[in-house]
Amino acid sequence: MKFMIHLLYDFLSAVSFLTIVPIPSRILSKTRSLVSSMVFYPFIGFLIAALSLGLVAGLKPFLSERLESLLLVLFPILLSGGLHVDGLADFFDGFFQGRNREGILAVMKDSRIGVWGTLSVVFLVLLKWEFLMIVPVREMSFLTALTFSRWSFVVLSYLFPYARPEGGLGQAFAGKVGFRELAVASASCLAMNCILGSLGIGLFIGSALFVFCAGKFYQKKIGGITGDLMGATGEMLEVFIYFLIVLLSVWIK
Repeated sequence: MKFMIHLLYDFLSAVSFLTIVPIPSRILSKTRSLVSSMVFYPFIGFLIAALSLGLVAGLKPFLSERLESLLLVLFPILLSGGLHVDGLADFFDGFFQGRNREGILAVMKDSRIGVWGTLSVVFLVLLKWEFLMIVPVREMSFLTALTFSRWSFVVLSYLFPYARPEGGLGQAFAGKVGFRELAVASASCLAMNCILGSLGIGLFIGSALFVFCAGKFYQKKIGGITGDLMGATGEMLEVFIYFLIVLLSVWIK
């Protein structure tokens, strides 16, 4: 019974961190750790996708297909409080404007968005919008993309250290996730996408390679990861998954 209560608190902690849903602080204070809550991250991604699909389904009589796809891009951003999109903008500003490790980290920490950050968000929305117009089995592809996106945070935190010596938001996770959290999150990620069969396994492997390569790139440039880079990776991974699904569907034909 005590174990189930701890799981509930971990789940609510994950909800609080990854969404705009308000969770009372007295409940969050009982969470074992932010790291232990990461086992639920793929499931939170799945729930965000499911809720977005439900909202679009309710509005379907009033929407064109293009507007449906656009709302499927916008609803997850709103439900997540724009946290990951902000990370994407900081990533592009930092890596395109910073000349060295210190410069990159300084630009990423700046709360103001630059030209590269603005362009990255615009292109992200356009790419997702276009892919959701053409991707096969849109609803399942959407669920898969958001599930794997949140799973990527666990993988990065397991494999790579934190980059900022002064600390920051991602310090609570980076380099502190154990194999148990990674294994449980990965197993749940696969379970939620088992309906895809071999395609789901292929997407899992492709996503793992994408996240690993992204993490190695970050480590080479600035020595590790940050919270912004975790969010940026998740957003880019969604686009990559849509691309893989479209590519595989054409190849299979």
